[in-house]
Amino acid sequence: MLLSHVPVFALLFGLTFGSPKRPHRCVIPCSKDQTADDSQTVNRVFAQCAHDSVIIFEEGADYNIFKPISATNLSNVEIQVKGNLHLPQSIAQIQRIVNGTDRVPNTDGHTWFTFSGPQIDYVGSEDINSGWIYSYGQAWWDANPANGTGIASRPHLMSFQTTDGSMKYFKSRKPIAWNVKLKGDNIDISHAFIDAESDNESFPFNTDGFDVSATNVRVTDSVFYNGDDAIAVSDGSHNVVFKHNTIGFQSHGMSIGSLGSNPKSFNNVSDIHFEDVTVINAIYAARFKSWIGGQGLVKNVSWKNIRVYNVTFPIFVTQSYFNQGSTQTPRVNNASVVMENFTWEDFTGTLNTYHPGDGSCTSDPCWYDAGLPSLNHTESVIIQCNTASSCKDFKLKNIQVIPQSLAKPTAICVNATAELNPHLGVC
Repeated sequence: MLLSHVPVFALLFGLTFGSPKRPHRCVIPCSKDQTADDSQTVNRVFAQCAHDSVIIFEEGADYNIFKPISATNLSNVEIQVKGNLHLPQSIAQIQRIVNGTDRVPNTDGHTWFTFSGPQIDYVGSEDINSGWIYSYGQAWWDANPANGTGIASRPHLMSFQTTDGSMKYFKSRKPIAWNVKLKGDNIDISHAFIDAESDNESFPFNTDGFDVSATNVRVTDSVFYNGDDAIAVSDGSHNVVFKHNTIGFQSHGMSIGSLGSNPKSFNNVSDIHFEDVTVINAIYAARFKSWIGGQGLVKNVSWKNIRVYNVTFPIFVTQSYFNQGSTQTPRVNNASVVMENFTWEDFTGTLNTYHPGDGSCTSDPCWYDAGLPSLNHTESVIIQCNTASSCKDFKLKNIQVIPQSLAKPTAICVNATAELNPHLGVC
C-alpha cells in the first residue's frame, strides 16, 4: 500500500496501524440506516486490505450483507467478526442472486461469503450475543413443500480456503442450508457454534456444519445443532481430527462421505480421527457412506470415546449410499470405495428405540431405513460392506450402547468377513 494513500483510506475505512505481522488495521463502517445494504462497503474494504491486515466488523454493529462477499485474494489477514452479520430475509431476493437473475459481479452467487488465500484467521466474538451470522433460515425450512428436501436456489453460507489458517468462534444462526466448505491445509477450527434447530416441525435440510476437503485439519471444542452432518469428510482429506465437540438436534453426526458419487473418479481419504464427542438426539453418531459403483480407498479411521443419547444409528457403515432426492438412473454395482483399518472404540449411551429417525424422511421406506428390511431399532452397530473384500481390518471394542427398551443390543453385518476382520467383535 502506498503511504500517500493512507490518509484518504483511513478516513473512508478507519485504517490504523496494527501489529508488525499485520500492520494494517481496517475497520468496516456500518451504515446508520438499518435497512441499507453494507455489502458493497464490505467488499471494498476486503479488496483494499487484502494483504497483511486486520479487518474488523465492529462490536455492537449490525451489518446487512444483502449480496455475497467475495475475497479471493487474501494473504496474511485476520477477519474479526465482533458485530453481527445479517443476510436478506427475503427468500426471493436470495434466489435471484443464486440462480443468476441478479448475479453479483465477481461472485458465483452460490456462496454468500468466500474467503481464500494463505494465512487467513477468522476470529468471532467470545460474547454469546455477538459475532453471529444470521441467515433467517427458518422461513426457508417452513417454505419446503410436503415431501420436499429443501426449496430451490439455496446458497452455501461460506467457503473458507486457506493454508496455515484458523477459525475461532464462528457462529451461525438459522443457516439456510450448508454452513462452511473447508479447503486447504493446516487449519485449526475451535469454539464454533452452529444453531440450525428448527422452531417447529419444519426440517432444516442440508444444514451441514463443516464440509471438509482439506489436509491437516483440527476441529475442537465446538457445538453443532443441525439437520445434516456436523462434519462431512470428503475426497482428498487427510489427517483430520474432530475432538471435544457436542452434536445435537437432529444431526447426522460425524460422517466420512459421501464418497464415490462420480464413478469415474478414484477417491482417497486417510487418517481421520473422531474422539471425545457427545451426540444427543441425532439420527447418526459415527457414519461412513459411499456410493454403489464408486471407487477409492479410505484407511486409518477411528471413532473413540463417543457418548450417545437417544441416537437412532450409533455406528453405521454403508457402501451402497443413494440420494433420496435423485431421479437418476440406478447405478451399476461394479466397484467399491474400499475401507481399511477402521476402529470404533468406547461407545456408551442409549439407542433411540421408541421414536427412531428424524424429520428428513420424505419417502417410504425412509431413506435411512432403505435396504434394512429386518431393522428393529435395537442395533447399536450396522455395517453394510458392498462385497466380501471391500472392508478390511475393522475393529469394534467396548461398545456399550443400550436400547431405550432395555432389549439386548443387536447388530447387522453384511459382507464383513471374519477372515478380513478378525477383531470385528459383535458381528
